[in-house]
Amino acid sequence: MVGRLVDRKRLQAFLERLNMALDQPGAIFLLGGSSLTWRGIKQESADIDLQIVETDDPIPLLDAIAQAGDFIETRVDVMRLAQEMPLPEGYEERAEPAADFGKLTVYHFDPYSIALTKLARSATKDINDIEAMLRSGLIDCERLHNHFESVMVSYRQHSQRPKYEDFQRKVEKFYHEHCE
Repeated sequence: MVGRLVDRKRLQAFLERLNMALDQPGAIFLLGGSSLTWRGIKQESADIDLQIVETDDPIPLLDAIAQAGDFIETRVDVMRLAQEMPLPEGYEERAEPAADFGKLTVYHFDPYSIALTKLARSATKDINDIEAMLRSGLIDCERLHNHFESVMVSYRQHSQRPKYEDFQRKVEKFYHEHCE
């Protein structure tokens, strides 16, 4: 579904609706622009990106997510960032609580992982988001570069060389333009 832009108010309506649709406790991570919108770093996002916290039976949570997305007429993408690219060491520990809605617990995914996935795409909106993350103090250049280095070790082992080289080129370009 192509839906309406998601500001904090619409994101909150989604999360409240998701909480109401749950029969049992569930937890999600906000990813990308959704996390940045909830934090107030970004005004709005094109969609809602999230990852569910692993559970024995994800179907009820996935069904509730679909219902809540339809209700607010917004596209919701359920992702697994680790399938997109290797994640930096310690990403689990850098997740932060975002909100508790009763049955639904919401976390922010690791901001450095979010920044690195945005760098991998390097669309103009992604670069703008990373710049906003830097300005807000959510991330800093030195730690971003350190996390990039930890990801590259894994990337070299598990990725095709052109993809690895493309990612490295994008990160180095960003670092040179924004961090030196």
